[in-house]
Amino acid sequence: MSERPEGPSTGRPLELAGELSVIAEWLARAWQPVAEFGMLLADPVFWGVGVPRGDGHPVLVLPGLLGGDFYLEPLHGWLRRLGYATVRSGIDVNRGWSEEVVERLGELAEKESQEGRRPLTIIGHSAGGMLGRSVARRRPHTTRHLITLGSPLSLTRSALPETVRMTAIYSRDDEVVPHPAAIARDDNAANVEVRGSHLGLASNPAVYRVLAEHLSTRPSRT
Repeated sequence: MSERPEGPSTGRPLELAGELSVIAEWLARAWQPVAEFGMLLADPVFWGVGVPRGDGHPVLVLPGLLGGDFYLEPLHGWLRRLGYATVRSGIDVNRGWSEEVVERLGELAEKESQEGRRPLTIIGHSAGGMLGRSVARRRPHTTRHLITLGSPLSLTRSALPETVRMTAIYSRDDEVVPHPAAIARDDNAANVEVRGSHLGLASNPAVYRVLAEHLSTRPSRT
């Protein structure tokens, strides 16, 4: 008597459906920063419409881990359109926090603040925000405002000087720096929530609107 060939188990279709669902979710998350950049290009905020104009003060922009100045070029261009003087970090690949990098960025902040005759703003994406925070804490006379985009601020221990304003922009959708790790605990900090991915915080229309508003607020220094 011949035996019927063994067919697929009844659970296999369900397993396959689950695997496809995971792959689809992963692809959606991988493409989310690209979609956010596309939304930015189509948004009037990217062209400077409906947002406050800049006062010309210098803004130093710092890239996230393993990133460099190149991916922040759209942000640099937007800041210049608003009227700010942008400063590149000179970082080709951010390999993480180090004394050497913090010291070099501190010297850059000294130079730019002296040449511009006024303190600068530092915008740091992810790990770049941690570098910027170290510069602002060690050389507060160079920095009027620190703005972090999804930075792991829960790792910080020392408070910023009171003369340095702090804005922390974070997302509950962030899977790289999970909420509430990007929340600032400094007394003078403003925490602003947006929707979006971690990588996309550097090209998120909602982030750009927050930046325009907070950059235009004049500092009160004592």
